[in-house]
Amino acid sequence: MGMLLDETLQRLNAVKNVLAAVVNTVAAVLFLFFAHFDWTAVVLIAAGSALGGLIGARTGRRFSPAVLRTLIVSVGTVALVHLVLH
Repeated sequence: MGMLLDETLQRLNAVKNVLAAVVNTVAAVLFLFFAHFDWTAVVLIAAGSALGGLIGARTGRRFSPAVLRTLIVSVGTVALVHLVLH
């Protein structure tokens, strides 16, 4: 998205978070009707996601765009390497 839209990184991050919330809401509704799941896991994941989103949004606004972009690329690269190697 950062290459296609002419917006600040903070605004792009906000759009990404809204899109992720929409996708996750649709997935949650589908799971409610078509899957069996453990409610304890659901509550823990929901709480962690909400808390992480709040902390991430507040923290992301404080960084300069260059630092935020570097952090995003670094975390993404570490996650990719971890998934590929494990």
